[in-house]
Amino acid sequence: MSKKKSKQDLEALKDMAAREALIVDSNDKSQETDVGAGGRARATPKHGPYSRKYEEKTHKLLTYLAQGYSKEAACIGAHLNRPTLYKWLSEYPDFAEEVEDAQFMAEGHVLAELRGAIQRKDDTKALMWLLSKLRPDRYGDRKEVEITTKTNDGVQEVVAMFEQTNGMMEERDNEVITKDEDH
Repeated sequence: MSKKKSKQDLEALKDMAAREALIVDSNDKSQETDVGAGGRARATPKHGPYSRKYEEKTHKLLTYLAQGYSKEAACIGAHLNRPTLYKWLSEYPDFAEEVEDAQFMAEGHVLAELRGAIQRKDDTKALMWLLSKLRPDRYGDRKEVEITTKTNDGVQEVVAMFEQTNGMMEERDNEVITKDEDH
């Protein structure tokens, strides 16, 4: 009986290892394998950017991003809602990496174009502007802002309001006392 149980345990471990390695049983049609970024095999999920439903939209989105379009413009071109894109970026790290890679590709294309324009002695202002918008952290104008603040927790104002209120209450009380004395 222990041999039978250990054999079952071994089979269960093999099944678990196969699932972990994303090797899917060929009889199970609910999950099919797909090759993603970097040639990695993965199971085709039912939801998210790698699902059959969004496969074409995801491909279009990444293509537009690689061509230098903004995320918003790429969403419009791929017929994908922007909130969906941002949800995917937060929930699917592999997808977020692919989006970043596509944006780096766009940067590379613009840099190559810029080098060619420099060699041809063409005007490079438009390409430099485009780079500053694609990657403001790397090519944008450096802006320094100096902020000076005073720590003011409002205590002085509250004390002044209490003093003013107390003064008004004393005046009122004095008026009431004076009226009572007159009667």
